[in-house]
Amino acid sequence: MSFEDKERKKLKFISILKHQINEILQREISDPRIGFVTITDVKVSPDRRYVKVYVSTLGDYEKQKESFEGLSHATGYIKHLLAKKLQTKFTPEIEFVKDENPGNKIEEILKEIKQDK
Repeated sequence: MSFEDKERKKLKFISILKHQINEILQREISDPRIGFVTITDVKVSPDRRYVKVYVSTLGDYEKQKESFEGLSHATGYIKHLLAKKLQTKFTPEIEFVKDENPGNKIEEILKEIKQDK
């Protein structure tokens, strides 16, 4: 199998994971702590046993913290649902990571400036 074929399979797997996890978050998880969550990126280990799901959340620091607590609490259930949807030998371990994008930081700074006035 050529490098291009392996890379294409990896990208397809990432796309499927992203789609399925997004579907689970939107339709299956009813934890009120989890607010509006957007999956921004998915990184898969070379052996496909570990997945880092980068997420962005709306709201202030407390709301974001609550969302991540909800996601952490639901990780096992999400993995269980993902196992039913994926057609693979094993289901990867999932880790949710806060996506620290510069746009969010700028937005927070502007809110602080606005509050100080």
